[in-house]
Amino acid sequence: MAILSPILSALAAAVFLWHAPAPPTTGVTPRALFASHHGWAGPRIGIAFPPVSRRDHVAFTVSALRDLAIRDIRIAENWKRRGITPTAEDFEPLRRKIGTLRRAGLRIMLTVQTDGPPEVCGPSNKFGCAFRPDAPFEAYLTQLLAAVGDRIDAIQFGNEWDHQFAGSIAEYVALHDRFARTVRAHRPDLTLVLGGITNRAPYAHAVCSRAQSFDLPGSHDTSAEQSFCAQSEKNDFARQAVRTVAAQADYDVFDVHLYDAPGLWETAVGWVARLAQGKPIWITEFGGPHPALEPRDPAYHARQLARYMATVERLPVDRAYYFKLTDDDTSYHSRSGLYDQQGRAKPALGVFRHHLGLD
Repeated sequence: MAILSPILSALAAAVFLWHAPAPPTTGVTPRALFASHHGWAGPRIGIAFPPVSRRDHVAFTVSALRDLAIRDIRIAENWKRRGITPTAEDFEPLRRKIGTLRRAGLRIMLTVQTDGPPEVCGPSNKFGCAFRPDAPFEAYLTQLLAAVGDRIDAIQFGNEWDHQFAGSIAEYVALHDRFARTVRAHRPDLTLVLGGITNRAPYAHAVCSRAQSFDLPGSHDTSAEQSFCAQSEKNDFARQAVRTVAAQADYDVFDVHLYDAPGLWETAVGWVARLAQGKPIWITEFGGPHPALEPRDPAYHARQLARYMATVERLPVDRAYYFKLTDDDTSYHSRSGLYDQQGRAKPALGVFRHHLGLD
């Protein structure tokens, strides 16, 4: 897939095939406060979709993040797992998991996917579905919010909806309105994050309107910009969709995902900042390298990560979540982890630690 295609969601990264080794030994008790990032002048750093599907995964994640002095994580929830009209018992696994993560000192952002049981679905695709107007969405959300209680800090509906959502933009706005009204009614204290967008719309602005380059040092594709801008219909649709939702939806924080081309990130953030109209911006996924256009070896990944971190440190955003903690076999950026699938540190981990002032 060329860089011109929207980056696919990483939500499947919560399911891992590797067996987590014993977590790194730090000598810090589970309730101890995490260290601060001395020397880091950028936004608050988090990790998007660390492995949390099993107890050993949770143990590894908690210890690895403590070692990195990171407290913010982003995880996913799917109505499909709970049934059409779930009870408190149906949410018990999620409640226990979130409780464990919270007791470990982690702050949780929960992404509610645009997917559900077949009975509530209208238009569908491989990523999920648009819920029918008569779907008991509010009942599901009410039970979800009761189950997580005050143990999450932020919530959003939809991941990369500008690429993945199965319905129309009007349908997404309508569902987001139902989502927002329910969250505001039951958890008015909760930060409501607009569903994250892919980098297609802001990159279309940077590359096609501003004539900037992707600048991928390991790529031999000399026509990436031309190929990307030739998809004018997709680019124009993405830009208009993002403008529409940003103007009509109820949210506290704008969310954008930035991958592969750090030379475009400042322009991309500037573009979304104009749409957000003064609201804070979070980057809830950033990383690379591009698996189709750039080398996949760990040394190249580490060199590029240095560019990503240096760029993110300068961006006027409040939070930035790196994707991701461990490699996997399911996500598009499957080799962007700080650890490999066996839980062994990669060269990128040292780069990450260095930029956070942990060396």
